[in-house]
Amino acid sequence: MRAISAIVLAATAILATALPAAAAQVDAAVALQPQARLEARGVAVVVPTRVMCANGATGSLWVQVTQNVRGELAVGDKYTPSVPCTGDYHKVDVTVVSRTKAFRQGVAFTSASLNVFLAPDSSNAVEEDREMMLVR
Repeated sequence: MRAISAIVLAATAILATALPAAAAQVDAAVALQPQARLEARGVAVVVPTRVMCANGATGSLWVQVTQNVRGELAVGDKYTPSVPCTGDYHKVDVTVVSRTKAFRQGVAFTSASLNVFLAPDSSNAVEEDREMMLVR
């Protein structure tokens, strides 16, 4: 019985040292503005966001817009592979094209996710969800 306990303790110690430590979080923030602008007769919407990530980090942004249009969903999303990371807030306009039907003036639900990585092992993901008014 003691031999099994010793083996279990040894295996646990080896496993604990082999697992990587949790990555430290790097400063990051994303904010959706209250209004977005319709383009091309509602085929697209320009979503103004503000992003902040630590100087020297790399950041990517994903935005999704969903709207109920006469009982059917207008849905679109956009991935932006690179956003400015200087430690200051930056305005980033994201053009989201509908994959289903055209957006129209009125309320839509919008989600944004900012993923940030700072070498060698710091990362963070921040999100914001909100209702947004789509205007012409």
